[in-house]
Amino acid sequence: MATDTTDRSLKKFLQDWQPRNVVAVGVLAFAFCVAIFSAIASQSGKPAPTGNRLPAPRVADMAPVVPWTPDRTVNKQKKIPALREGPYTLQPDAPLLESDGAFISVLGNGLPPERFYISEHSNDKGFQGGDWVRENVSISPDGLRLDVTPTGDPRKPYALAEVQMLGTYGYGRYETIMRPAKGSGLVSAFFTYTGPYFGKPHDEIDIEFVGKDTSIVELNYFHNGKTGSSARIKLPFDASEKDHLYAFDWKPEGISWYVDGKLIYQTPANDTHLPENPGRLVISNWTGKKELQQWHGAPDFGDRGSAYYSCISFTPLGENTRRCADVFQPGSQFPASSG
Repeated sequence: MATDTTDRSLKKFLQDWQPRNVVAVGVLAFAFCVAIFSAIASQSGKPAPTGNRLPAPRVADMAPVVPWTPDRTVNKQKKIPALREGPYTLQPDAPLLESDGAFISVLGNGLPPERFYISEHSNDKGFQGGDWVRENVSISPDGLRLDVTPTGDPRKPYALAEVQMLGTYGYGRYETIMRPAKGSGLVSAFFTYTGPYFGKPHDEIDIEFVGKDTSIVELNYFHNGKTGSSARIKLPFDASEKDHLYAFDWKPEGISWYVDGKLIYQTPANDTHLPENPGRLVISNWTGKKELQQWHGAPDFGDRGSAYYSCISFTPLGENTRRCADVFQPGSQFPASSG
């Protein structure tokens, strides 16, 4: 039981403690709150990974824009390969990926359902700013038009367009004749992709255009969800004005990208981020959620933003088959005012 002496001592201790320490405790509490607020604020500006894909790269995180001219390549190759290279060969003992066979699809001939899938599903957990809508893929004798259109729904403000080539494709030459969509907020893409949905790690190879500056082509690749040495290449033309031929060679030793048959970029030697799994071939036109606007810009394209594709093809390594380069005619396959 406490005595009068202990009561008086306790009262004296509290009286002595309060003036000296209340201020100190207040300062410590304030500093703790500031630290918590700063940590939250520093995270709020970072787009969180969504789905099975990493967030699209920010401009500030990517390699500087590299000027390109027809007589010079990014990696200073001494010789620019001819448009038609002939059969592809593997390095000795290089692995072969399981892959569907060669094809060329002149898209004005239609989209046979046994070969193509027009995406039509929600993007509730994805990084896109809306759902894939079948009606936003239009077929004409010239090819495909992929549209992004406003919906009026603030939860999913845009309807997007995507077409997948059924089957999986590995090492070889991938080509497309396309004209990307112009307008801030739009992303036009030609890429291979596989990931956990298909029971594989996230592997991917991209050719992308951001509509706010269609004189720059963005080249990306992923292995197991980690990106490699991506690049942004400055082209000597506005890609949205006319159709051009875009391609990449995927080999065990690396990836090479081409525009109109000219080499513009290659992966570094001994790169550890090269894809190793065959994937689907996809074309798309989309816009992202708000956190991606620092990359592709705020949507500003009126009632419709349209990308045009007139051919896609795949030639496996070791083969020499007909491809988009054989049907490409420089200029515009689509009328400039396609309806």
